[in-house]
Amino acid sequence: MRILLDAEQMRKCDNYTSEHFGISSVVLMERAALATFISICNTGKMYEDSKTLIICGTGNNGADGLALARIFFEGGYDADFCVAFDEGRHSELYDRQLDTLSKYGLKPISFSEIEDKYDIVIDAMFGIGLSRNLSEERIAAIEKLNSLSGFHVAMDIPSGINADTGAVMGAAFDADLTVTYGFAKKGMILDPGRGYTGQLLIANIGITDRSLEAVEGPLFRVPETEDVVKTLPKRPVGGNKGTFGKVLIYAGSEKISGACALAGLAAFKAGAGMVKIITSEANADIVKKILPEAMVTVTGLHNSAWADIKDDVKADIKDDVAWSDVILAGPGIGTGEEAREVLALLADVSGDRPLVIDADGLNIISADKELREKIKNRSALTVMTPHLGELSRLTGLGINKIKEDLCGEAADFAGKENVILVAKDSVSVVTDGSRSELITSGNSGMATAGSGDVLSGIIAALLGNIAGAKGVSAKTCKEELFNAVRNAAYIHGMAGSACLEDMAEDSVTAGDIIAHLQSVIKDIRDEQKTKSKERV
Repeated sequence: MRILLDAEQMRKCDNYTSEHFGISSVVLMERAALATFISICNTGKMYEDSKTLIICGTGNNGADGLALARIFFEGGYDADFCVAFDEGRHSELYDRQLDTLSKYGLKPISFSEIEDKYDIVIDAMFGIGLSRNLSEERIAAIEKLNSLSGFHVAMDIPSGINADTGAVMGAAFDADLTVTYGFAKKGMILDPGRGYTGQLLIANIGITDRSLEAVEGPLFRVPETEDVVKTLPKRPVGGNKGTFGKVLIYAGSEKISGACALAGLAAFKAGAGMVKIITSEANADIVKKILPEAMVTVTGLHNSAWADIKDDVKADIKDDVAWSDVILAGPGIGTGEEAREVLALLADVSGDRPLVIDADGLNIISADKELREKIKNRSALTVMTPHLGELSRLTGLGINKIKEDLCGEAADFAGKENVILVAKDSVSVVTDGSRSELITSGNSGMATAGSGDVLSGIIAALLGNIAGAKGVSAKTCKEELFNAVRNAAYIHGMAGSACLEDMAEDSVTAGDIIAHLQSVIKDIRDEQKTKSKERV
């Protein structure tokens, strides 16, 4: 699990390491420069006759670059360094490093002298402190650096990327490799910053988990496959179909048939023992053909008004809820009277069962304050899975405003609404307001119709596994249920990435994601077995 920090949190860790633990800033800087040098050597891109260019600012990031220039010189390598935008404002460490270089007889070249002759181009201009858009002069400089051939390396963060949000502040250095220090920064994981970061290496320079004692507020983390391997519950050998979870899905409408089938099939492939689907009569035959393993309850009947049949249907739905361990509601249900009333009923009678709300279910809640308040006050777990448009309707914020701080807005909403939120984007955020994790396992091919239905089905299945095996509510195993939602989002991304073994991102469909679920989950189970044998 990788910890992510914003710029202020990183500064606090840095200062705390120096002031509390007594590791001076100079020592940390030397370690950072050396770690970068070793990382570049390990890429295989550097040879005895390689030419290297290091572009430095006049702050501490620039001082890192100056220290690196000295290490290149002492190692016998041909390296030029350039100080960009020297307006007379220098950090103390920058002045110290520049003075050291002068004692070695080393002088900077001017920016105008830079030619396209370098094998390695290293960016140490602005660091994590950048918080405003760059001037035209600085944008032009970054564009010139990006035009240079050779291997591009960023020290700590690509210049021009906001360390907190990933925003491009006018222009950004396009790195092949970024060597960051202590902890990864949020901006290099979030888009568009992630696209400029290249390969990310996190160097241990002495700022460790103990330095986090100085950090206030929630930490964001990036789970990795080993975290899913550790936390995905093993299937009990003596289990039965009820043990593995009974998933009730309210999805689809007369005009939309695919949502219920995709969610149901994904739930089965992700390990649900039983699935029952509540959907329009128009979908019943389709579901039975595509998914014969599922049971079906029909709602709206052809040629019948909802008002005439709703009492009978609601009685059936209450029985379905009593049967279930977890409920998924929303994909493709529309936003009409029938959909609203069924969703309200599910919220009323769901008891301590986890309730997953997606798609049209979220749109209904956005427009119905009474129903939203009812769901907010549920004692059991509620999971919401909005894409940015749906999150915008839920929060009342514009999409661009949310993008400015997706992590913060998602965590704020989850805490206020008493939910686990999966804010779906190219990098998704899973948060309950206090714990937040960023999912990076997917790819752009997953931005396709039905992909969200697949995700909600996987979430319901993994929650159902827990509820079916243990009969527990959100009150008794909050961490385990959070892990289930996180694991579902991560596995969904892994299945999407597995598709790329067979096709380009352009061609991925929701059905392809489902088709690759089984191999992804098998790999996780195989890894669990391997680790279990290692412990024995």
